[in-house]
Amino acid sequence: MNTHQRPILFLLCMLLSLSASHFEADATLTEKQVTYTVEATLDSLDRLINQRYIYTRQKEKQIQEIKLRLRNKLSPEERFRTLGYLVDAYRAFSIDSQAVYVKRQIELSNKLNNNDLQIQAQLNLVECFYNSGMYKEANELLEKMGRKRLPSYILPYYYHLKRTLYGLLADYSLQPDIRDNYTKQLNLYRDSILQVNSPSSFTYCVVKSDELTARHDYAQALQILRERLAQDDLNSHDRGIIYYCMAEIFAQTQQSDSTKIYYALSAQCDLKASVREYVSLHRLAEQLFHEGDIERAYAYIKCSVEDAKACNARVRSLEFMPVFTIIEEVYQAQIQKQKALSITFTYITCAFCVILLITFVILFFQNHKLNSVKEKLNQTNKHLQTVNNSLIESNHVKEEYLSRYMDQCAVYIDKMDDYRRSLNKLASMGKVEELAKNLKSQNIINNERRMFYAEFDQSFLKLYPDFVKKFNELLVPEARITPKPNSLTPELRIYALVRLGTTDSVKIARFLCYSLSTIYNYRVKIRNSAIGSRDDFEERVMHL
Repeated sequence: MNTHQRPILFLLCMLLSLSASHFEADATLTEKQVTYTVEATLDSLDRLINQRYIYTRQKEKQIQEIKLRLRNKLSPEERFRTLGYLVDAYRAFSIDSQAVYVKRQIELSNKLNNNDLQIQAQLNLVECFYNSGMYKEANELLEKMGRKRLPSYILPYYYHLKRTLYGLLADYSLQPDIRDNYTKQLNLYRDSILQVNSPSSFTYCVVKSDELTARHDYAQALQILRERLAQDDLNSHDRGIIYYCMAEIFAQTQQSDSTKIYYALSAQCDLKASVREYVSLHRLAEQLFHEGDIERAYAYIKCSVEDAKACNARVRSLEFMPVFTIIEEVYQAQIQKQKALSITFTYITCAFCVILLITFVILFFQNHKLNSVKEKLNQTNKHLQTVNNSLIESNHVKEEYLSRYMDQCAVYIDKMDDYRRSLNKLASMGKVEELAKNLKSQNIINNERRMFYAEFDQSFLKLYPDFVKKFNELLVPEARITPKPNSLTPELRIYALVRLGTTDSVKIARFLCYSLSTIYNYRVKIRNSAIGSRDDFEERVMHL
């Protein structure tokens, strides 16, 4: 944008603030001082572009709240002011919607026959004509209104619109003499703006800095802007405008990094305010494109075009499209080049993958063989461990039984010797009848048998303390056996012998002094109460 086009930026009333105290450089800012801050500012701008939908929603909510006021019962003047709020809200956000509410202002002012309100509404319509490229209609309306009919408080806005009109006409003029004429008119209305505004006002500051910039007095122009930027009364909209003015000065003084910083700061204000008709981001995209940052330039110009279309800013869209087309072509060419490199890299990667796959297959089969050998060794070790445990258990049982057998034999020898002595004593004393009675009596045998079974029970339960519990788990609940503590029932003794390896019923009958049929009946009864198969019941008992 040249110096004539800058005035229209002052009309963007939706810019929001962005704190930039650490970016406020002067005209002598060096490249070394801003090397890091450029990237930081652009990174922040990238994040805002990706999140601009958030601010759009906030803007729409704000507009909706203003619209709700129109539903209330308002006086004509209050309704006109509320329509004015909507005109301001839609400015640079939706040009068509802005025009709708400007027309409502015109209708209401005509209905009220209020000259001041009619003038305000018509000046707002002139602005809509600018945004739509209707410069001829805008000029005719301004000429029809006439400066002398305007109230003094409207003159700053009127002069501003006239200055903007001649700036736009100068920008789009092809003949030098006509352009020079428009430029003279622009300068005259710029002087008029300075005359009707207070030197302490923001408008005066910005227009004065623009005048100084046009005279190439950049240092003084920056000084005025920096001083105004430092004042506490500066709102966010004014701060965004100052950022753009400073960026334009840095651009004309060939300070590339400073220019990018302040264009980016101004663009951030645009995005946060949901301004869709802007210039800063477009200018930044052009500069980055010329410096070779194609990816960012494409992202920024694409965002600019999308927002201009959403705003229906036809003039701005036409201005952006040539640059957008050039950047897009270069960007697409870069993408194609990257795709070609990516394909080449993919082929190389695939070749490495095939080699790795072959290596993996070879290693897999070798590893499979090793695992097979390892598995066989593990199985052999487990089998050996099982056999070893079995041998240890068997040796333990043998040792226990051998010890108890030796103790029992010694006890029985002592008892037999005592019994022999008692009989010999009776015989020596001539007590033949008592001797005969003792020889016929079964009491001693029965007592010894009970003691033998008790000893067997205790020994067996000591060796296999969980035998009764596990044995009952093999039986249905109603057939389970609950013996007395440290003793076994006849059925349990039979299967205790089975667990010890004695499965012959004849041997079991002889051991327990039962008849063979009794042993058989016990075994059949228990097998019939077994859970699961009866055929392998005793085999399962042997593994308890």
